Amino acid sequence: MARQILALEQAWPIILDRMRSPDNEQGVRLWLASPKVRPITAEDGILTIECPTALFQHTIRDRYADALAMMASEVLGAPITEVRCRVSGTALREHEARVTRSRQQEDQREAQKNIERTTSARLGGRWGHGFKLLTDFVVGHTNRMAYDAIIRILEDPGNPVNPLFIHGASGLGKTHLEQGLALAFHERYPKSKVQYIRCEQFTNDYITACEQGSAGIQAFRVKMRHPDLLLIDDIHFLSRGQMVKTKEELFSTFNQLNEQGKKVVITSDAPPADIKYLEERFIQRFSGGLVVALEKPDPKLRREVVEAKAKAQSITLSEDVLSYVVDHITDNIREIEGAVNKLVAYSQSFQRRIDLVLARQALADVIDRSSGEPRAKMIMRAVADYFELTVDDLVGRNRSGNRATARHVAMYVLKSASADTYGAIGQAFGVKSHSSVAYACEQVAKYRAQDGALDGFIIDLMMRVKRV
Repeated sequence: MARQILALEQAWPIILDRMRSPDNEQGVRLWLASPKVRPITAEDGILTIECPTALFQHTIRDRYADALAMMASEVLGAPITEVRCRVSGTALREHEARVTRSRQQEDQREAQKNIERTTSARLGGRWGHGFKLLTDFVVGHTNRMAYDAIIRILEDPGNPVNPLFIHGASGLGKTHLEQGLALAFHERYPKSKVQYIRCEQFTNDYITACEQGSAGIQAFRVKMRHPDLLLIDDIHFLSRGQMVKTKEELFSTFNQLNEQGKKVVITSDAPPADIKYLEERFIQRFSGGLVVALEKPDPKLRREVVEAKAKAQSITLSEDVLSYVVDHITDNIREIEGAVNKLVAYSQSFQRRIDLVLARQALADVIDRSSGEPRAKMIMRAVADYFELTVDDLVGRNRSGNRATARHVAMYVLKSASADTYGAIGQAFGVKSHSSVAYACEQVAKYRAQDGALDGFIIDLMMRVKRV
């Protein structure tokens, strides 16, 4: 028995490798190559597999059993006529415990949201209405460091790292993080003083204070130099002009708060060194704290944002609609949230269910944002996002995983959407032989017939390319 189990364990990676093909690579990786899925025995023509949950059990049995039996027979050299999946008692108990913890965490998050909503309503008159909640911020690889830095301030206000400077393009969540921290901090420390202000408002308030004389300036300084947490949004506003006196006041404010151990959080569209008219003393002050960038959302984060936004509006999006939004709205979180809002509004206005046809109609103008981007660059970026790769992966020499398939798809779309020769397309991908591009196009034509999701993606991408 021990030799048979060892042989089966050795054969399992080979079986999985043979199971993989361009049209089921992701499925095999998700359902079969999971470390929690493992073969147990191969006896009397029956391959027994242990799974972590009933969902794995049903999916493997329904989708992969026949192919598994055939591949296992070839690799093991013995006939396998049946595949059985079982959920171990330990795995079942672990799954139930995870579900329970998840429900408890969801209840805690909802309770925290209610607290923050109450705080937001109470403070709305002071800071303005529509403040974002920290519990609504969707965390992913591209924004985790900024989110963790915000949480550290909330959990440990005495942390010596100060100030926190968050920068990134518009729509990535800088203001959401600041507003969420302002509400959560005030709720966590009700006796604390929290001041949230946009840089433009800081400037306007300071100008008004100067016009009111020494009494006005004193009142302004009491307001700005005594909070326990000061949050200044969009400090790149300073780049619009010299504003010498305003910057002097701002720098003095930072110094005094820092000396008192008070926390300062700043956001900007650009890192400190790239803000025009910002003197070296500011750059040094900001760089002496923690400077964190918010990056463009990756496909996983975009999907989570779409799901969260849909859930907040009590709607369920089908997989093809969800994938359509994720594949086409890629620049920032705000556009993704706006896309979901538009789907809902379009559906309600025309009394139609949200399907792929509606999504294409409702978001046609949003997707036009790619206009003006070079055709080849646009195609490479879109294909890389679809396959969860980078553009460098498409043009590089590495062909492992699904890189070769993604490369073929990009070549195919570029050839289909342009009058470029095979040779010209090959040059864009670092390929010398035009026959390699011709082969890629032939392969993708076959893939499209086998994979409906890929075919739909290619159709949508070519529609977008025609508008460029």
